[in-house]
This record gives sequence, structure tokens and C-alpha cells, in this order.
Amino acid sequence: VKMPFGAQGPPGQGAADSPQAWYMSLPLITRCWFTACVSTTILSAVGMISPMTLYLDWSAILFKFQIWRVVTNFCFLGKFGWPFIMNLIFMVQYSKTLEKDFNGSASDFLWCLIMGGALLCGINHVTGMMLPFLTIPLIFMTIWIWSRKHPNVQMSVFGLFNITSAHFPIFLLVLTMLMGGSPVQNIMGYFVGHVYWFLKEVHPTTKDHRFFSAPSFLKRLVEDQPLEHTPGYGGAVRRGGAPPWGGRGAAGQQQQQQQQEPPARAGGFSAFRGQGHRLGGD
Repeated sequence: VKMPFGAQGPPGQGAADSPQAWYMSLPLITRCWFTACVSTTILSAVGMISPMTLYLDWSAILFKFQIWRVVTNFCFLGKFGWPFIMNLIFMVQYSKTLEKDFNGSASDFLWCLIMGGALLCGINHVTGMMLPFLTIPLIFMTIWIWSRKHPNVQMSVFGLFNITSAHFPIFLLVLTMLMGGSPVQNIMGYFVGHVYWFLKEVHPTTKDHRFFSAPSFLKRLVEDQPLEHTPGYGGAVRRGGAPPWGGRGAAGQQQQQQQQEPPARAGGFSAFRGQGHRLGGD
């Protein structure tokens, strides 16, 4: 994939004074995913590991018990270069903002990624595409879910024109094709993201079903981290509220309940200038 361009929230919402502070400000699952993607690329670049030991190979998984491939195929973005950097930026930005929507429940967000990853593996096998790595489709899944949960965010593209977040995935799909890339990974991620979002948020039979909550063993394994206790967040973000960087934090929860938030302003979020503005803020 040759395209992704990153996005960055405004100063004061997760801003960091140093790389270490920025790294520690990432929510738990996003931080682990980021670390895994960077580590696999570094280790493969210095020859300590081979991508051949990381890709999705069901024969090796089932008959050689190389179980780690089920995870590592979601944690490799290729060798260092512009596509690696852009894909990594997209992964951090949209995984981070989507994880905030889970209001500090790291286990629930991990469960979301696990379910999405399982469906991606199934589609990859059944359709015969046999993509060796599914990191990019999983990133596009997070982008789609975020765009459905926050469809009215205004996004500036290169400072030339604005689009709403609901149309952002389609813009990325068109951009991928214009740059000569294959839309397959976009479409896979969007499809899986839509299935998750529709069943969890829309369909009356499955909406908010407990199946979408992490099983008890995963909750015991992964400790939740309320966002008000995470450096750089400024408080928890209520589920289904404004985009994460526009949250008021724990201290503002009572005030949010007492007054209606104003609608998002135009130009509220920039995916390409690297600068956003608080949505629904004072």
C-alpha cells in the first residue's frame, strides 16, 4: 500500500514533551501494536529474524505448531521506507482514537481486534487471496469503524478541500488506486470493519450484545487502563461521544451531562496538515 497519510490531534490532547512521554501516552493495546510493528521491521532489517517466519502460513501453524504466525502476520509493515512510515502513522492515529472510544477497556478493544483479525484470516483463506500479512487490512478496519462512529468530523485534505470522516475511507480507496496500488486490502478492512460496526452498533438483535465484550479470561489477562490515569489524555472519553481528542475528560463528565454539546465545527480535523481542532469544545 503506497498511500496512508497520518493525522494528529491538537496540542494539549495527548501532546508529549519527549518521544518517551509520547510513547507512554499511547493507550495500552495501541502501544503494544506499535511496538510489535516497529520491532519486527528493525529485527528483520538487521537480519535477526526473517519475514518468512512471520507471515501467515496455515501449514506451518497446524503441522509445525508455529502458532506465533497467527499474531505476527498482523504486526509487520515491511522494510523501512515511506510506505512503512505512513502505514505506521495511520495505525497509531486510528488505533489510538478508536481505543479511546472503548473508554479505557483495553481488553474490549483487543477483543475487537481479535474478532476482526479472525474474520480477515477467514476471508483471506476462503477467497484464495492468501495475503501473507494482514496488518494493513486490520488498520483499514480501525479506520472504517472510527469513521462510522464519528461520521460528521470535518477533515482537511492537503489544505485544499474538506471531506467528512464518513467519506474518508472511500477517499483513501480512490487515492490507493490513483497511486497504482491494489484496493484489495482497503476493501477487506472496510468490509470487516463494517460487519463489526453494524452488528455491534446498529442491528437490533446484536447491538451491544455481550459477545462484543471481552471474555473473562481476556479481562483477567489484560488490565483495563482508565484514560484519566493515562498520561496525555486529560480524562476518560465517554462511549459514543465526540471524537477522542475532543473529549472533556473525567472532570468534565458531569458538565457534559448538564448541557448539550454544540455540533462539530467545519475544519475540525485535519488528516493531512497534521493539525486538528477540538470538536464540540468550549
